[in-house]
Amino acid sequence: MAIYRYRLCFSKEKEMKYISHLDLQRVFTRALRRGAIPVAFSQGFNPQPRLVFAAPLAVGLEGKNEYLDLYLTSCWEKEVLKQVLQEQLPGGLAIKTITFVDLSAEPLSALVEAALYVALFPSFSEQYVLTVADILQAKEIVAVRTGKKERKVDIRPFIYSLKIKNDSGGAQLFMLLAAGSKGGARPEEVLSLFPGGKETAKVFRENIFLRNGETLLTPAGETYEEYLQKVQLFLPA
Repeated sequence: MAIYRYRLCFSKEKEMKYISHLDLQRVFTRALRRGAIPVAFSQGFNPQPRLVFAAPLAVGLEGKNEYLDLYLTSCWEKEVLKQVLQEQLPGGLAIKTITFVDLSAEPLSALVEAALYVALFPSFSEQYVLTVADILQAKEIVAVRTGKKERKVDIRPFIYSLKIKNDSGGAQLFMLLAAGSKGGARPEEVLSLFPGGKETAKVFRENIFLRNGETLLTPAGETYEEYLQKVQLFLPA
C-alpha cells in the first residue's frame, strides 16, 4: 500500500489552549474521520492513526506554529486537504500550511532541539534588562520541580538565548529554550526570575527549532536570527 506523508503547520489558540495533548490527538483523529480523509494506521494488535506531533504543548499555552506529520493512504492535493480538514476542526485550531515530506525523513519529534517562547509584559522596566543580563551571566540557575517527588534542576544549560525588547511602553521577552528528549527549561521557570513575570506576562510558543549540524532551523528552514528578526515585525506593540 502506498503511503503519503504530509507536514501540517497549525496554530493552537483561544479555548483550544486548554485541551491536553491527548485531547488534541483525538480532535484531529475525529476531524480526519469526519472529513473522510484516508489516514494510514500503525500495525500491530491495536492500530492507531499515524499522526506524529513534533512537540507537545503545555496546557494553557497558545502555540502559533505547531507541527504534525500526517500519513495518508492516498495522495491529496495540499490545498484540498487543508480545506477539507480545516472545515472539520473546531475554532482555535487553524491550519497554516501543508507540505509534502519524504517518507524516509526523520520524524520531527526526534529532531526538536529548542522552542521559542514569547512573553508580553504590559509595561517595560529597566529591571528586565538587568535580569536578562544576570541570567545569561549565571553559571547555574536551579529550578524546583514537583511531581511524585521534589527535585532540583539546573536550567541554565537549557536557556539558549534571551532578548528583551521595549515596544511602546510594553516589553517583549524572547526565550529560546532547549526542548525535546534531552530535557529543557520551562517558560514559567524563566519568567519566575523576572519581577512579577509569572503574574503579569502573557506567554505563548512561537515556533520550534530543529538541529541541523551546528545550526538551529525552523521546520521551514529559517535560522533563529532570521526568524527572530521576522517575528519581531509582526508582534503587537
